[in-house]
Amino acid sequence: MSNFMVRKVAVLGAGVMGAQIAAHCTNARVPVVLFDLPAKEGPPNGIASKAIQGLTKLKPAPLGLAQNAQYIQAANYEEHLALLAECDVIIEAIAERMDWKHDLYKKWPPHIRADAILLPILRV
Repeated sequence: MSNFMVRKVAVLGAGVMGAQIAAHCTNARVPVVLFDLPAKEGPPNGIASKAIQGLTKLKPAPLGLAQNAQYIQAANYEEHLALLAECDVIIEAIAERMDWKHDLYKKWPPHIRADAILLPILRV
């Protein structure tokens, strides 16, 4: 039996849940790629970037230290899916809209490694 090392995590969905999952991963010093849709205005990674900035302002703070936000990389589904190949764990935390989930699930499978762990988060 070999140990599974988590060197990088991808979180798909930069909403409240996804961003806070990313924050908790960084508390363990595991780098995270936080994905969301490309912004319609401003920088393409604007949605994910705004979520990362927001983590430093929440009370109670999901980040053990505010500087842990530096371990979160903002990304979007249109330009950065190739980054999934670097991730050991992929956490899907987008909104519970089946049409959105189906669209996303069509895009990212070619980019994940065979040994990556996928964790879909279902909200009930």
